Amino acid sequence: MLRVAALLVSLLALTACGGGAGSSSSGPAAGPNTVTMVVDAGPIVNGTAAGALNQAYVTITVCSPGSSTACQTIDHVWVDTGSTGLRLMASALNNLSLPAVTDSGTTSGNAFAECYQFVSTYMWGAVRSADVKIGGEVAKSIPIHVIGDASFPNIPLSCASTGGSLQNSVSDISANGILGVGSFAQDCGTACTTGNVPAAYYTCPSSGCQPANVPLTQQVSNPVIAFATDNNGIALTLPPVPSQGAATATGSLTFGIGTRPNNGLGGAVVLTVDPNSGYFTTLFGASGIAYASSFIDSGSNAQYFSDSSNTSLVKCATNDFLYCPSKTLSLSAINVGVNDKRSNVSFSVAAADPLFQAQPTFAAFSNIAGPNPSTGSTGRSFDWGLPFFYGRTVFIAIEGANTPGGVGPYVAY
Repeated sequence: MLRVAALLVSLLALTACGGGAGSSSSGPAAGPNTVTMVVDAGPIVNGTAAGALNQAYVTITVCSPGSSTACQTIDHVWVDTGSTGLRLMASALNNLSLPAVTDSGTTSGNAFAECYQFVSTYMWGAVRSADVKIGGEVAKSIPIHVIGDASFPNIPLSCASTGGSLQNSVSDISANGILGVGSFAQDCGTACTTGNVPAAYYTCPSSGCQPANVPLTQQVSNPVIAFATDNNGIALTLPPVPSQGAATATGSLTFGIGTRPNNGLGGAVVLTVDPNSGYFTTLFGASGIAYASSFIDSGSNAQYFSDSSNTSLVKCATNDFLYCPSKTLSLSAINVGVNDKRSNVSFSVAAADPLFQAQPTFAAFSNIAGPNPSTGSTGRSFDWGLPFFYGRTVFIAIEGANTPGGVGPYVAY
């Protein structure tokens, strides 16, 4: 199974399109390990902004390995702590030629392709090698996923039949790509080194693409692990957002934990997560029900959880994947790490439909939530989406990495 927790929700019904007044900004001291991260309406698609909601973006530069001229700067790459690896739309590369990652490790081998599955969607495309530059950091010759690559127009049936919807264009995800900077080093890990995991990696000879085993070094990987320094994790910082929302919010993505004066843990509580799934436990509700498959995910547009005992959590009429309580709810929960460390969290849930109607040009909302009927390997799931990040610095330590807070994987805030 792919190591992924991201919940990408289709927001086509929303009217928010960004722009206008009401911006918020925050961030640590600038440095070569820090890049600006912005929540806004998304990239321009067919002459207008994509209409994104609660999507945090950075700008990156991708180069052919070893080249300083064969490069493309790409804006509006979605920062996702719930997945691993860089995935770029082929259209955003603007015909930049990148070498294929092959099953022999040479140009004469068969190229790898990948079917990458999120909770309710999937992406298909080639695996290619690139130098990736983010701020002052460089990841050299790492495998990335090129979505909608023209070299592989035919999606294998085993990939297409996964049950999710295909997300292979900028308009599908309101982004030019996804920067997966979660807790894991590779997107599939040892599960894909043996056993030919179905609907994951494929090797593609001229006869057609077939499921394949892929060594760790050739899997799509977290770019952070390939940095020369500042490679043990990340920190995301976003400012508080008013209850009515904001047109934009500007924060930062900082690389490394405790490697420089600007990325220390300070008083953050370290919650270790399951090394296989990335999950911790959230205790929620009047009786403290355990949501044992919980996670923090900047790639989710809202907080997603279900509570059948709370009759105020009714679905919206227009955006029925979100909640519309009759009045704003003040709620609390306790996040519990595998190390049994605990952190209390207070949050609010407002009626999404009236918010969007009142502020149709706003892209940042801290108080929207929706139902999450899915369960993980250990039961109920609480998805702490981008609203969780507003007003916080959230650290993500990578598996096996040494940090001042201990060895990853963990989250801290």
